[in-house]
Parts: sequence; C-alpha cells; structure tokens
Amino acid sequence: MTTGRGKKMIDAYYQCFKQRRALDYTLQQFRKFYSPENCKIVMVNDGGEDFAKESERYGCEYFYEENATKNSNLVFSKEEHLLKYVSRMREHCSKFSNEYFILLEDDVLLMKSVDTSSLKYDINGCNKNEYLDPLVSKEIREHNEKLKDCYNIWYGACGGSIFRTKFVVELLSDMENLHYEVSKYCSLAKKQKWASDCFLSYLCLKSGGTIGQYSGFCETWYPDYEKRVRVGNIEVLHQYKELYI
Repeated sequence: MTTGRGKKMIDAYYQCFKQRRALDYTLQQFRKFYSPENCKIVMVNDGGEDFAKESERYGCEYFYEENATKNSNLVFSKEEHLLKYVSRMREHCSKFSNEYFILLEDDVLLMKSVDTSSLKYDINGCNKNEYLDPLVSKEIREHNEKLKDCYNIWYGACGGSIFRTKFVVELLSDMENLHYEVSKYCSLAKKQKWASDCFLSYLCLKSGGTIGQYSGFCETWYPDYEKRVRVGNIEVLHQYKELYI
C-alpha cells in the first residue's frame, strides 16, 4: 500500500511508560499521516500509566506488561532487562505487514509523511558522531567483511529510526541466539552503552545488515534544526521534549 511515489505506508512500534501529554501528541501526529486501516501501531506499556484510552482513540494494538526493563531512557542496568526489551520487539514486529516500521518514543514527532524512497538501509536513522565501544566494534569487524577495516563504527536505532520489517523479524527470530548475543554484547560493552539502540545496531551489523541516515530525519540539537523547520523538510523529529512533565 502506498500514498504516492515514495510514500509507502509504515507501521509503528512504541514502548511507553508515562508522559501522557507527549504520548498523546506523538500518536496524534503519526495518525495525521498514517491511518489505522493501513498502518498498525503496537503500543507496549512497560508497567507505567495506563494508556488504554489513548490506544483506543488512535487505533493501536495495546499490551500492558509488567515493569521489566526498569529504566527511563532505554539504558539497562541488567542483561535480562535488555533481553526483555528486544524479546518484546521480537514478539510484536512480526505483526507488521508494511515494508517498514518506525520506532516511536515520547520525544518523536512526525511532521510529514516519510519519503520511503530515501530509506536505503536496514536501520535508517543514526548519529555518525556516536560510536560503539571498541570491543563491540572488534566483534562486528570479525563477522562483517564490509566493516573489516572500519575502526570507529557508528550506531543507529534511536527513536525515530525506521526499520526494514522483514530484516528485523529475521534478525530477532531465534530466541536462543538473542540470549547469546545479549550476553555477548554486555560482556564487551561498557555499562553506559547497555542501551537498546547500541545493541540493536550491534546485532544488525554483526549479521551483515546496514545502518545509515535518511534525509527526512532531524534532531532538535542539529545546527540547522530551526532552518529546516522554516523550510519544512523535516519528516521525523527526535528529541522533542516540549510536552514532558
């Protein structure tokens, strides 16, 4: 299903906890461009405030789970919390029917529909100035021939990133392998990098996948942020925290 050239439908995955005002606006903005008839939103509540009314209002599939990840910013203190996060993603992303899905968070704001012709990677959305830890990068180089000479390996998969659905479903399909890779990653990375975006990037690149930027992505700290707002070429904005309480 498409909305015109380069405007294919996308689904959305959203783990939520609190920030009701921000959550409502995030969902409202997504639904402004992507209807419930064609684009699924899976909302997974990590034992926080109940958003059943919001999920009904915006046509989401809603799952209220126990508080298992025990963090506010998706940087985990224990291996099992990271494993729980990716296990939930594994369970739910297989429900998507569109070619891509976006990672929604409380600080992710859709401002336009996404030009999917600009999505060139398995994970679209990254910061090329943020790198995986040296031992993690070494592990990736040993398994990914294309990166064998790359010392500094950047990562993506932050809020607002857009994933190739089929790739992620296959990447997360083997639960035994996920157990192994979470443990392996945590043995190599510093604890401040026990984060969902770092781990998903590690797993993607180690498996031969690709990560890069897409033209419609922007973060509020970008030097050209205000100019891009005026020009109107931002599709997805990350780090928008104006509605946080």
